[in-house]
Amino acid sequence: MFRRLLLFVCFAGIPAFGSQRIVPVAVIPLEPHPGGTAMMTVRAKVRGHEGLFMFDTGGGISYVSPLFAQTIGCKVWGQLSGFVLTGQRLDMPRCDEIVFDIQGQGLKAPIAGVFDIMKFMPPNVPRLDGSLGLDVFAGRAITLSLADRTLTIESRQSLANRMKRGREISIRLVREVEGSALAIVVGVVTPEGTAWMEIDSGNGGANVIAKHIAPLIGAKTDTKQPQPARFNLVGGIPVTGDVRVNETLVMDGNIGTRFLVNWDLTLDLRKGRAWLAPAKGRRAPTVSTPSLLKFHSAYSFLSP
Repeated sequence: MFRRLLLFVCFAGIPAFGSQRIVPVAVIPLEPHPGGTAMMTVRAKVRGHEGLFMFDTGGGISYVSPLFAQTIGCKVWGQLSGFVLTGQRLDMPRCDEIVFDIQGQGLKAPIAGVFDIMKFMPPNVPRLDGSLGLDVFAGRAITLSLADRTLTIESRQSLANRMKRGREISIRLVREVEGSALAIVVGVVTPEGTAWMEIDSGNGGANVIAKHIAPLIGAKTDTKQPQPARFNLVGGIPVTGDVRVNETLVMDGNIGTRFLVNWDLTLDLRKGRAWLAPAKGRRAPTVSTPSLLKFHSAYSFLSP
């Protein structure tokens, strides 16, 4: 009798199989910014100084403002060069070995830019101290939920849960600026083959489509005004809403927050995989039959 009681006491404190709570590494709160539709910001500390940073999946490389660089005592030197969405060259100095402290996580940018994003913002909006891109999450898995206003750093268990709930989409990892930057492009179905469009949480306006792609999704090329369009991602998820056609776009297209607000986007930035799940309170659109679609393997590449 004593032995049976002892066994009961020992096993009573062990949770039942499958009842353990799945916990991510961190859940980072996001704050909306009036600079664009569903544009989000995050608060982070660098060397003890707190700043407000835009979270931009299409930014490529993280950067701080000149004033914030001076505040944290960062040595500004050299030059980073790239191109903005519409093809204009952009140069900025660099600042090395910056660690952004967020929710107990040290997110490291081995090379960060120094740039004042406020020159592109409307007047009288809260000042931003820079921008955080996907580069500081390289090798990790994250989920962006604009509806919940959270950015989750996933654990192995919480990522597996996201994978079960989401629908996989085809992506490529884009590593420009000599491999320092990190962004993603998603496969888009066209009658001629797969186009690749950037997923950009920093674009709060209409989706942007390159002129050479516009006819393939039924968009007119003789107007710069927003126009309705619909196309499918590889994986069957539809993208609807207004698009702007741009003749100097340096990519096939750019999909912004007006799409992302309806979905939770999970990125495995180590394996180059991604999933979309309907955001809380959002009704999932009808998706195409997956057997009709062909996935392309994801890979990383460097710009020349």
